Amino acid sequence: MPPVPTADSGTYRAYTRLAGSEPLPGYRLISPLGRGGFGEVWKCEAPGGLHKAIKFVTSESEDGRGGERFGQELAAFEQIKAIRHPFLLTLERVEQISGDLIMVMELADRQLQDRFVECRNCGLPGIPRDELLSYFADAAEALDMIAAKFNLQHLDIKPANLFLVSGHVKVGDYGLVAQLEGSDAGNRGLTPRYVAPEVLHGTPSSCSDQYSLALVYQELLTGTFAYAGRTPQQLMLQHVSGKPNLAPLPPGDQPVVEHALAKQPEGRFRSCLEFVQALMSVEAASALPNAAMNFRRARVDRSVAEMNVGVPIDDYPGDASSVPERGALTHPGGARRPEPTQSFTLPGRPHLTVPGAAKAALPPLVSGNARGATRAQVLINTPAPASVRTPPPVLEEVEAGLVILNRIFSVIPVAALIGMESGERTLDPQAFAAGVVSAAASGGDVPHASGDVGRLADGAWVCQFPSTVPASVVPLKLQVVRDRWGVSIEQPDPAHLVMRRTAGGGGFFGGKKFGYEVSILLPTAGKPVGEITVLGRTFGAPDQKFAHEVQDTLPRVLHDVKNQLGNVQDRRNSPRVACGLAVTLYPVHSDGGIDAAVSAKCRDVSLGGLGFTTSEALKTKYVYAAFPGVSATAGQAILVRLARSQAHGHDRHYGAQYRTDL
Repeated sequence: MPPVPTADSGTYRAYTRLAGSEPLPGYRLISPLGRGGFGEVWKCEAPGGLHKAIKFVTSESEDGRGGERFGQELAAFEQIKAIRHPFLLTLERVEQISGDLIMVMELADRQLQDRFVECRNCGLPGIPRDELLSYFADAAEALDMIAAKFNLQHLDIKPANLFLVSGHVKVGDYGLVAQLEGSDAGNRGLTPRYVAPEVLHGTPSSCSDQYSLALVYQELLTGTFAYAGRTPQQLMLQHVSGKPNLAPLPPGDQPVVEHALAKQPEGRFRSCLEFVQALMSVEAASALPNAAMNFRRARVDRSVAEMNVGVPIDDYPGDASSVPERGALTHPGGARRPEPTQSFTLPGRPHLTVPGAAKAALPPLVSGNARGATRAQVLINTPAPASVRTPPPVLEEVEAGLVILNRIFSVIPVAALIGMESGERTLDPQAFAAGVVSAAASGGDVPHASGDVGRLADGAWVCQFPSTVPASVVPLKLQVVRDRWGVSIEQPDPAHLVMRRTAGGGGFFGGKKFGYEVSILLPTAGKPVGEITVLGRTFGAPDQKFAHEVQDTLPRVLHDVKNQLGNVQDRRNSPRVACGLAVTLYPVHSDGGIDAAVSAKCRDVSLGGLGFTTSEALKTKYVYAAFPGVSATAGQAILVRLARSQAHGHDRHYGAQYRTDL
């Protein structure tokens, strides 16, 4: 079985150091161990003949961000230098020499991904489960310790940063380690394959490392990854709004990993050790003696119990200034600390994305201004009216108390909604809407105007139109259609009528009956004006002659039904196409803040908007809608205004209009 690659921990550029050189007196470089965007790592011989690992981070780089990475590595070292734990890779010495940061650390036997490749080469899907759980118990204990005692998150958990030392795993490479509280740490490099959704939003939590750990668990156990994205942008979008594929996991592991991969941090386990504890409680074939596994379970159970009880503040090692106040909680579901949560910014993060900002009423959306400036401005000092108004002229001076908003576009890359840079060119709004309708039709014929007859992908003819005809009167009005076309009329329920004509078949030698039927779906009772949907299709196995004739007959039957029941002028500019497309919604607030993504399912779409159903009530008037399954609009979202909402059991039905005028 060929090896399946895990996360690439580096690149294939030439190393800048030479074997045999001494970057520090007494430390002789032996061979390179790896490199990445933050520097390169070498094996070296330290004074006394001991072997160590030495990492170099330079302040010079081709992309001009070397100084930023240099400062980030130094800040991370300051955070982690006082912490000692048996499952943390030890940092022993740090020197700053001629624009280079040189860090000497404990030398591991190898990375956990090396063990994964070894198992794959032996014909296994990944690392045996019990062996992997023993490694994860080590890593989880270390991660929970730095989270609970020092309020830190590693933020770069991946196979390349989990190191094997004498049969145990040690967490290493602390380049992204940061406190969850304090001043803004600035832009940070991320590993898109394993990053938690809230980290992309700039608000990491005490459960962010747990999310990454769960992804690594599936990858190293099964050789498969939970998300299918191939590019960094695709992966980041899937972290925020995609559903992980956990089918390759053992059935007992699937709900546990799904819990750890919750999009909202408060939906996960309280700690990494609780995640591992839940995995250990699942009955599975053990590759190790039961006594060994029982010992590891006992160790994890004891550690979880100790964490839940709490440790006296005097027992915390390190600088007391880094220790949270007694009784403070790090889990997002607990009490909030007095200081604000740290916000990590990403390169070029637009004003549009302000997670967690105070929300207000949505202002009118405008395009352009009186002077033709490239960015429209809206001046607000009172709640905005519901109707859209034209933009006011740009003032030379902004009065005190007014708020200036950046322009909001009709179509925007989804990457921008989660705070990422995107050089992707946006679609024209009309082209976006047409792409969605085309995908909904799936090769069928889309009606050119409301009330026209169209054809669905499964071959059924369809017509939709408004009507005020009471349901009790509908059978009487359809008698004209019955007599003209020689069909029977049945009414399975008050909101559903079926007209059917059998054209052939039946009997001992006649084979299965065939013909056509027309279904009339009536609107919900009690509405003064409702929408009627008429569907026509064949049944049985029609012969070639009948199949040809029905192509002309069924559209005419549907037109006759519409002529009898369609007594209201249809004011819609675009016909609807019934579909079940998945749609991801990003609620947008007046300050440009974007809420967490909400999954929904379309009921119908048109060139002017869509109807959809969701189990979660939307609290904003505007949302950006993305259609993950539509290739023509991949990676982009369109702004829609919620026009109406109706409760339907535990779900809500929404009608929304595209804002294509911005």
